[in-house]
Amino acid sequence: MRPRTAQMATTTTAFGASGGRTAEAERLLETMEHAKSLEEGHFSALGMLITDASLCADEPSLTAIKDGLQWLYRTHYLDVPALDPDQREERGRILGLIDVAHWALRRMPSGLQLGLRPGGHAARFLVAVAARPGRSNRELAAELGTDDTEISRVGRRLLAAGVVWRRKEWRSNLWDITPRGRAYLSEIGLLPSPVDGDAPAPAPSPSGPARRDADPDPSPSHRRR
Repeated sequence: MRPRTAQMATTTTAFGASGGRTAEAERLLETMEHAKSLEEGHFSALGMLITDASLCADEPSLTAIKDGLQWLYRTHYLDVPALDPDQREERGRILGLIDVAHWALRRMPSGLQLGLRPGGHAARFLVAVAARPGRSNRELAAELGTDDTEISRVGRRLLAAGVVWRRKEWRSNLWDITPRGRAYLSEIGLLPSPVDGDAPAPAPSPSGPARRDADPDPSPSHRRR
């Protein structure tokens, strides 16, 4: 491993917190394209970029990473008659990162096509949690004029779509909005201003894997039969 590897990972982390994430991804991919061999630091830096971009719903950066990796695969590994063991490992890791970037893009708000009706329970649920993170089922039911069962059902659909997190506190479920959910509300013009005196809630870990193609809108025509 070359001495610059640790520096590369540190630089990527710093750029990932700013608007320069896409530019940093392109620079890193260009470095990889001209490197004689790929190093652990290249893959670590890309992994951090993909993770940060996914959490922040940074679709341009994810697209740049996916396109760059596909170009790298086509030009360096596709239809190459003889690859040595190190090159075969590099090819496998590149294909794995392409898959991760692909599915991260599928989980973006634009890819999910949530299509929440502004007056529906799902949209009002998401807006309420964005305005005051950490609300319980009972609090949300009172605000939305429904019951705990409906709140649990809507919450599960939003959780599957990756726009909310659920955490347990004693016997209560508490709900927080994810960066992806906040980006979605901003995109459709429903992002509320924080309630005065409310501190931002810590970002909890997701309670489980998200399902594909979940429809969080609880309109009767979309209910399971």
